[in-house]
Amino acid sequence: MPTRIVACLMVMSLAPLPAVSEEAPQPPPAPKWYDTFELHGLVDAYYSANLDQAQGTPNALRAFDLTNGFQLSYAKLIAQLTPPKPFSAGFRADVGFGQTASVLRFKSTPSSGDVVVQQAFVSYALPGGLVLDGGKFVTNAGAEVIEAKDDWLYSRSLLFAFAIPFTHTGVRATIPVPGVAGLSVMATVFNGWDNPPKQVGPQKTGHLAFLYSGPSSTTLTLNAFYGRNPSENDERLLLDGVAARSFGPLSLNVNGDYGRLGGASYWGISAMARLALARDRLRVGVRGEYLDDSDGLQVAPPVGNRYWEGTLGLSVPLGRNTELRLEGRHDRARRGDLTPGHRYQTTLQAAALAWF
Repeated sequence: MPTRIVACLMVMSLAPLPAVSEEAPQPPPAPKWYDTFELHGLVDAYYSANLDQAQGTPNALRAFDLTNGFQLSYAKLIAQLTPPKPFSAGFRADVGFGQTASVLRFKSTPSSGDVVVQQAFVSYALPGGLVLDGGKFVTNAGAEVIEAKDDWLYSRSLLFAFAIPFTHTGVRATIPVPGVAGLSVMATVFNGWDNPPKQVGPQKTGHLAFLYSGPSSTTLTLNAFYGRNPSENDERLLLDGVAARSFGPLSLNVNGDYGRLGGASYWGISAMARLALARDRLRVGVRGEYLDDSDGLQVAPPVGNRYWEGTLGLSVPLGRNTELRLEGRHDRARRGDLTPGHRYQTTLQAAALAWF
């Protein structure tokens, strides 16, 4: 190799390498308002048969599946804009149609043509994960929700139907607890239980909740409500707790409630389990519960009673947004008639659910 080429190679090998830039990576741009906008909908239809009474008679002890035969339970549209960053605003609005809408409006005769604003509120995000909501929103109490697709069983529990409210109208704040992963605190002030449609007065109710979400789908929610509802002369108290955990394909859930109004009180407990089989192509759900309303405060005022309920349900997912359900349920009261001449009621139901 020529001497000149060797010398050039030696000089290049001894030359310092170019400096590597140590600039910090640039954070991704903040999301635009339309990046967090969502539009959803659902349809819930069912067939119900009561084995102990005439099919034209309403089912007892039910939240939304009150009538027999083929029924449109609920059709709903949801528009939501999550606040994309601190010091930004968002909203959520849920408008529903059908028999569930009738119940949420507290109409004595359900109708598939009824319309309800299930919830509609404005959200504002602040630093530290603090979110403020103002308007009408569904309650944080209970182990189940209004939308059947998000529940393990089609019919709602006695506790959902009689122990807790459905919605509130007021303001609430939710913030994660610093240093404790998965723990948040919620504080709310609102007009009263399911208000409107009741007349709004100066009375208000306060609500404090602790919400925890951890590994294995572990959740724990503790709620305390205290205040006076419009048209009630005494202070009302509600304590609600829900604990849930998954063990592989098996999921368990326990819900307990205690309520008091003046000198009258009620309490109840509900336990649920769901087992996913055949790679989640089939789900089996069971529920058992007890509600003690001996003072006649919630279920059939002023008549006191005690109630039991057991439910077995099967659900078959058809893709990611459709599900078929089959359910059998038996209700029983300590005294009085749930059906003509009987202290019990047995129903069979089939439902079709679809959403996007």
